[in-house]
Amino acid sequence: MRRAVAIKVIHPEHTRSEEQRRRIRQEARVGGWIEHRNVVQVLDFGEEPTEGGETIVFVVMPLVTGVTLRGLILDGALPWRRSVDLVRQLLAGVGAIHRGGALHRDLKSNNCLVSRDDGVERLRVLDFGLAKVVRPGLISRSPGSRTGVFCGTLAYAAPEQVLGLPLDVRADLYAVGVILFELLTRRLPFTGSDYKVLRAVVETPAPSTKMLAPAAEIPAQIEAVVLRALAKDPDDRYSSADDFDRALVEAVTLAGDVDAATLRPCPPAHLGADEAEASLAAWTCFDYEIAREQAARASELNRAWSPLALLMSLVPDDA
Repeated sequence: MRRAVAIKVIHPEHTRSEEQRRRIRQEARVGGWIEHRNVVQVLDFGEEPTEGGETIVFVVMPLVTGVTLRGLILDGALPWRRSVDLVRQLLAGVGAIHRGGALHRDLKSNNCLVSRDDGVERLRVLDFGLAKVVRPGLISRSPGSRTGVFCGTLAYAAPEQVLGLPLDVRADLYAVGVILFELLTRRLPFTGSDYKVLRAVVETPAPSTKMLAPAAEIPAQIEAVVLRALAKDPDDRYSSADDFDRALVEAVTLAGDVDAATLRPCPPAHLGADEAEASLAAWTCFDYEIAREQAARASELNRAWSPLALLMSLVPDDA
């Protein structure tokens, strides 16, 4: 298809056991199912034996360049409005993962890639290595998942996660709250040894973003959203990514006297671009049926690609 891709090759040290390979297969299945502009989709997965008796395991994804959210944070303070815009894109991707029937379970600033598409900042969620399927029949359920076993990154994990309790979407939304806190203050809510962080996650209320970053001029309405996302009890948090997003829109409106109508979900300006590229690649390979199908798909996702769909529909099979 003449498409630029990134091939993630897993070090043999992490593929020797069946449990390790199962986790990678799970990552590929979940990442392949989720199609959303704010999620890096997995295109392919494979296992190749070597002459030395090892197995090379690889995952294929679109080639996306950019910097992680963690990299942005290290580069310097971000205006609170930019932080909110980035987290709204993150919530859009997380919502797609949840609607697809999975929990990510390892959301963190290092797993969010930010690139610029035609001058527009775009965030994508990646790395489904710890994802868990929660809707039966949609994707193969993780047979090794067990209540009482912690998995994830401690600083971003919800209290119920570090305690090994059953999880739902609110654990992922807690991690999004940690990321928003980190973007606003350039630090994590709880730091120190693993033991100190674990105790704090379970017992200590999150500190004030306004007090930690007074120069950022974080509105009280935004801080209230962060603190609710970081509530110890899942029932006190947002119940869905959409609820979290609506709360951010309302907070920005109240904080900046902005019309909520101007804060629509992230515009789908680049929807259909991958399909359009695939259509053109198929056309150059004289595979006109696929070229027409992909162009039609691009047009369905984004009406801006309608001229391409019309052009491909005019190409005869024997061209």
